[in-house]
Amino acid sequence: DYIQYAPYAEIYLGDLVGIKAKNHWFDQTKNIAITGILTTLIVLPLKKGIGKERPDGSNFHSFPSGHTATSFAGATILYQEFKDSSPVLAYSGFAFATSTGSLRIMNNKHWVSDVLAGAGIGILVANMVYYFEPLKNWNPVKKNTNISFYPIINGQEVTFVASYKF
Repeated sequence: DYIQYAPYAEIYLGDLVGIKAKNHWFDQTKNIAITGILTTLIVLPLKKGIGKERPDGSNFHSFPSGHTATSFAGATILYQEFKDSSPVLAYSGFAFATSTGSLRIMNNKHWVSDVLAGAGIGILVANMVYYFEPLKNWNPVKKNTNISFYPIINGQEVTFVASYKF
């Protein structure tokens, strides 16, 4: 179940190691949140409205696959952020997303059609967020010298500090 989040971890790892991304980390986080909310607002009503039984018979919320939608949305965000600077990183999220969908089928939680629909929803929503760029100009931390984040390492302890200058 956790592999669906691997593309999201890759986004921040890419930032952490200094790979040039399309957007500032705050904008990435904003796009992840907007994509997640929109994906959920599409997937959950479809699951409840369609009521397709899972292959294992556990419930009637099989279509579309939410895990796959989440993972492909993350893979698409990863692609949008790093396609120009690191194509290998940009495409790697799709390997995790494909694995997520495949494992859902292999574990008898979804039919192929559920996974394909989930993948399509995730890709579509993430691409729409990057196309329309909602809240594009809202970034309270970018180019703001009044805000800083830094670690304090003291023996066995690591503390992260955020400060704001008034």
